[in-house]
Amino acid sequence: MEMKSYSLEELRNLKDETDWERVRNMSDEDIDFSDIPELTDEMAAKGIRYKNGELLDKYFGDQVKVSIKTEIVDFFKNMGEDWETRINETLSQAVKFKNIFS
Repeated sequence: MEMKSYSLEELRNLKDETDWERVRNMSDEDIDFSDIPELTDEMAAKGIRYKNGELLDKYFGDQVKVSIKTEIVDFFKNMGEDWETRINETLSQAVKFKNIFS
């Protein structure tokens, strides 16, 4: 079997042959998973996670318990999903500018 390589432009111009109407009307029971092995904890532990094409491994750290004021948590929750990630990113930015804490 020969592998074909495509440029980004070629990929963008490929015709989508998916029958989206059929896909939209499928229920979970209609999907044939028989050729996909069941995911085990070991497989999941070895998995690599991406978000928007970016490797997420660098974001994982130790889980710690931290007390945060309710109004701060509410502020981030009101920003939508991934509020915990937003808190972590905000704290990471603060660490980059650590001289403001000195």
